[in-house]
This record gives sequence, C-alpha cells and structure tokens, in this order.
Amino acid sequence: MEWEQLQKEQEMIHAQLRTVSRLSEQKVLIEKQLEHAQQEIYKHSTALNQIRLKLDKLEGFSFMNMIRTWTGQQDELRAEKIDKAAILELKINEAKKIEIDLSNDLGKINTKLTQINEQKLQEALSQLNAKKKGYLQIQEPKQAKRLEQLAHEEMLTKQLITEIKEAEEAGEAALTKLGQAAESLHSANGYSTWDTFFGGGLIATHLKHDALDKSENYLHNSQIALQRFYNELLDVHDMSTKSLAIETDGFVRFADYFFDDIFSAWSVHSKISTAREQVSRVQDDVHNTIWRLQDKHNKADDYLQTLLKEKEEIYTNVYIK
Repeated sequence: MEWEQLQKEQEMIHAQLRTVSRLSEQKVLIEKQLEHAQQEIYKHSTALNQIRLKLDKLEGFSFMNMIRTWTGQQDELRAEKIDKAAILELKINEAKKIEIDLSNDLGKINTKLTQINEQKLQEALSQLNAKKKGYLQIQEPKQAKRLEQLAHEEMLTKQLITEIKEAEEAGEAALTKLGQAAESLHSANGYSTWDTFFGGGLIATHLKHDALDKSENYLHNSQIALQRFYNELLDVHDMSTKSLAIETDGFVRFADYFFDDIFSAWSVHSKISTAREQVSRVQDDVHNTIWRLQDKHNKADDYLQTLLKEKEEIYTNVYIK
C-alpha cells in the first residue's frame, strides 16, 4: 500500500505542476491575443478618423464638389465612405469587447497562479521520487524500471484526458453561443425581409435595428467562446504520451474566425444572409472538432486501462500491494 500512496501523492503534485504550466502558457497566449485586439482598435480607429476627415471635406464647398454634385459622384462617394465607416465602427466595438473579455480572463489566470507555490511543489516532488526509487529497489529491483515507466505514462494519460475534457466543455459552450447567434440572425433576417418587401416603416425599422444589436452581442459571445475553445485545443495539442500521440494540426484554427463586416444600414438583408451562412459553417467545424476530441478521449481511456492492467499484473506477480 505504501507504493500506491506514494503514487497518488506524486500524481497530485504533477497535476498541480501541470496546472501551473498550462496557466503560464495560457497567460502568454492571452497576452498576445490582448495585444492583437489593442492593435486592431488602434488600426481601425485611425482608419475611421481618416474617413471622417474625408467626409468633412465632402461636406465643404469646393468647385470639385460642385462638379461631383452635378454628376452624382458626390452622393456615391459619401455613401461609400459612410458604409466603410459603419463597418470600422463595428470592428472597433468588437475589438473593445474582446479586449475586456481577454483582460478578465488574464486577471483570473494571474490570481490562480499566485495561489500555487511552484517551488514548494518541486521540492515535494523530488522527495517523493527519492522515496519511490528506494522502495522499488528494495521490493523488486527487476520490475522497478517498468513500474516507473508505467507510472509516468499513467500520469500523462490522466492529464491528457483532463485536457480533452476541458476542450470538449469549451467546444460545447461555443456551440451553445453559436446557436443563440444563429437564432438571433434568423430573427434579424426576418425583420430585414419585412422592411424590404412590405414597406417597413418606423416600427419595422426599430425592430430590425434592435434585432441587429442583439445579433451583434450574440456574435461577440460566440467569438470569445471560440477563442477560449481554441486556447483549450492548444492545451490538448501540447499534451502527448509515449505511446499515444495527439495530432491536432487538422483542427480548425478558431482564432481566425472574426465576426465583423456583417451589419450596416446598407444592404442589410444580404449581409445578414452571409452572416448566417458563416455561423452555420463554424457550427459544422466545431461539431467535427468535438467529434475528433471524443475519438481521442476514447483512445486515451482505452490506453489508460491497458496501463492499469499491466501494472496490476506486476503487482500481483511480485506481491507489491
């Protein structure tokens, strides 16, 4: 029983150390993502200010503006620039929301890291390893090396299963958010059709814009959920065991999805239809990725049972129990 107790203590310490490692990796990743969001805000804000200056010039009097007015070019230029400005505003709003969410995630990670004493864990692990080595050499030196290998593989496999579970949960959460976004887009699309084909009016216009505002929020919630899913997938990608490799190169890079350039007061119906198609494609990708995670989960469970069986046979044969 002494060996089993030592093994359990070692697994607990390794799990805590893995948590430190995972949190540290996520901290670096989120810091990069946060920096990217801030760069997006700056880039789009700069572009928006330039458009505002050009619009001011269009509104001012000049002979060139008179000529454009006679030819109808001024109205076209104004509409084009206003359309670009509306899209930039949406991108800025989304990037700011992402910045807030990522800052909150980073704060939680920093809090968790301060609660774990990594140095103390490393010292405890060294002491445990010395005890295990001495115990095995006395009890059964011939089987000591294999038992140690099995113990290491068992520990890694259990950690891998934990990482896969967390990724599966993040994927399911993303699916929920995507479903809400899809439903909201369906409503917004209905109001758009009503406004386009039935004359609309103030009530229809109000309902349409209210639906679009809700859709924008749901799309943001989907975006941050996909970002978190992607981060969890990276944790799975970084984990492997000697006999069970986890290949995730084919997993969708969800961080590349960014729902913007969808809504504006111009051509709303076509833009909403495009957004619905995009959300549908992402839902399919998330479903497929979760299925692949479940397949890896099942293989990891089977591999763990194989390890436990071999360990039990060694215990039985040499009476180390």
